[in-house]
Amino acid sequence: MSPRFRFAIACALFSATAGGAGRAGGPDAAPGPASVDPALPPYAPQPVAFPAGAGYLTPQGAVSIVGYNDMKDMLEALDALFAAAHPGFRFALDLQGTRTAPSALARGTSAFAPMGAEFSADQLRDYRKSMAVDPLAIRVAHGSLSPRAKSGPILVFVHPSNPLSRITTAGMALLFASAEGNGGPVHWSRLGLGGAWADRDVHPVGLAASTPIGDYILREKLGAGRFRSGYRAEVQSEAVVRRVAADPSAIGFARANVLTPAVRILAVARQPEGPWSSASPEDVVAGKYPLDWYLYIYLRRLPGRPVDPFVREYLRLVLSREGQQAVAGTPQSYLPLNPGEAADELAKLNR
Repeated sequence: MSPRFRFAIACALFSATAGGAGRAGGPDAAPGPASVDPALPPYAPQPVAFPAGAGYLTPQGAVSIVGYNDMKDMLEALDALFAAAHPGFRFALDLQGTRTAPSALARGTSAFAPMGAEFSADQLRDYRKSMAVDPLAIRVAHGSLSPRAKSGPILVFVHPSNPLSRITTAGMALLFASAEGNGGPVHWSRLGLGGAWADRDVHPVGLAASTPIGDYILREKLGAGRFRSGYRAEVQSEAVVRRVAADPSAIGFARANVLTPAVRILAVARQPEGPWSSASPEDVVAGKYPLDWYLYIYLRRLPGRPVDPFVREYLRLVLSREGQQAVAGTPQSYLPLNPGEAADELAKLNR
């Protein structure tokens, strides 16, 4: 049986299994797999030699992968597809969390680093101590809207009694960021509310700067070095939801898959003229939601050398139509990349 035929059978078996994933009833039931854009290129296996002698092989000759525990189902499906197309490859997963991935990548004891967030500033600093070249970040999936997942887009929300319906990222900066001239309390009138709400103080709540989400919002979306005075920082998204649910004057941000009916989601836009989005699956996949979140696979690079041939071929699979079907079909219901995003990430492999 040819590797291509084995790969086709593996894809068919995975599709049959994934088709029923997450369809059980109950409040924690995950949505079914998201649709994968047929414009994504199909995987065309290219020959790749087994990386004999690589530091990331276990004593038993399996490819070691160290990283994010919530990518276990995804990686198992991808490993099976890769092994079907490339007989002789075996994999050993050591998925104890995102925090374990950077050091294993730097040591060369993991083929690549699957992560639920970007490298933090501290992780990147430590990585640079042993490597002369920064790791290469490859986006492999959007966050999930399912409560079964640990990583999701970031939503902004208020108490149900609050009449505010939408906010721009500049409005978020006004409420959450520390900047010259905005040190005092902000009233809801600054966001267009009148009547009894106009003179009420806004109570901003969110994730601490030491958390991946807090750090991301602060640096990437607010363009600030710290949160404003009076900001209530929590270390868990669930705590942010509880605090906003108990305070009509509060506004918070947290990952989407922990929100409850006790708070109300705001539409978000980059510009006042829109487009506005409340993070529907379609908007997230299309790249229309401003506070999206990605899963990553980080690659180890050496100065003046291309990406490891095996790792490059594995990522070609991940970024293919079949690979993204594996992403979308797992119980966590992570959302697939769109064709433009996949093309951008593929191009990085040839740099």
